[in-house]
Amino acid sequence: MTHDLQSVRRLAARLRENLAKCADDPDVDPVHDTRTGTRRLQATLEDLVRGVPEGEPVREAATATMRLLKKIRHAAGPVRDLDVHRKLVEKLIRGALDPENTKNDEEQQEETAGAGGREVLETPELGLRMTGVEKQADDLDAWLKHRRSELADGLREHANHWVTKLDKRVEELEGALRAKGGRRPAKKPPGVVALDSFARLATEMQLLDAANLHDFRKGAKKARYVAELAAQGDAQAQQVGGTLKKLQDEIGDWHDWLVLADEAHAALGDGAAELTELIEAERERHFVAAMKTAAKLRGRLMGEWLAVSGKSKRSAFRVQRSGFGASGSALQERPNDRSS
Repeated sequence: MTHDLQSVRRLAARLRENLAKCADDPDVDPVHDTRTGTRRLQATLEDLVRGVPEGEPVREAATATMRLLKKIRHAAGPVRDLDVHRKLVEKLIRGALDPENTKNDEEQQEETAGAGGREVLETPELGLRMTGVEKQADDLDAWLKHRRSELADGLREHANHWVTKLDKRVEELEGALRAKGGRRPAKKPPGVVALDSFARLATEMQLLDAANLHDFRKGAKKARYVAELAAQGDAQAQQVGGTLKKLQDEIGDWHDWLVLADEAHAALGDGAAELTELIEAERERHFVAAMKTAAKLRGRLMGEWLAVSGKSKRSAFRVQRSGFGASGSALQERPNDRSS
């Protein structure tokens, strides 16, 4: 259990550090690292107890830790989402006002930093010469910033308490692991476990549409973190993890625009037609891209699963194609249908 203890300690220490930063100042980076940290530690714990019977102290201690991780993630996640959505608004307006501008985000940040570190949407003197869509974007950004501040205050308030709870949970888990002793049974390599996880996901969600695409992404993300448990040099796990990340990112882009469209309606009502039209156009464009990527990478991953699992080509073909029509698309709803 030595390797398990080392992994848990390392990930818990990193999460603890970021929670402490959030208790002091829940800025963009520590919030992002806190949410990611909970997922990485969760994947490690799930791998740790895979095959461990119910009622075993190790499983009970790991389960208690995962319940705490869920609470932390539910507090950090919405704050991180709002950070992403504010950046999307900024990028959208920059592109709408200057379509020829090909500068990437890092170059743009350097320019704004050189102007005193102020973002375009937070520069009051621009107010007198704003276009209609700029003013709408400025109003939406103010709403997102206020909402972010409210949620970040809640994260800051609980962060120190969660540090204490995390220390206690990890101590209990370490004690259970030491008491168990011995070496755990050999398990499948992380890359294979990730492919198995994705195969179950693809079988359970054979028909993808706007209502379940985000849940499909969450399942793919979970499989990705499992693949990333592999040691360096595991080429198969790295390839699987990279493919899953592409899938996760493409669907995530669509979901961010979907939620941003909802936020624009909540913040501005019907008085911001220019901005909401731009946002909804991005939502539709990213939905099409996400569905195409899901079809392509789903087939690739299922092919890899077939290769390592020894399943028949016929059964693999049936799983790959069951959720798609003749064109290979599972597009069943318009992208403006809301997902929960």
